[in-house]
Amino acid sequence: MARYELIIERKQPTCGGRAPTSSEVRMVETVDPMAYVQEQEPNLALEKTEENGVITISGVKNGLWFKYEFTED
Repeated sequence: MARYELIIERKQPTCGGRAPTSSEVRMVETVDPMAYVQEQEPNLALEKTEENGVITISGVKNGLWFKYEFTED
């Protein structure tokens, strides 16, 4: 099982003066980053890319974009 720094970014509605994007950082352990995201965001079409050791998984939920970015620790 690998340990990753995970950055989650979500686009959110711009109402009430909130920023249009929210971010969260977590440390997670998983064998498969795609399976991890599928648990968090079930029944959604996801897109996976890998570049310079960073695994990025993104999709759209309820019309709003999200991105999970995994960097191995």
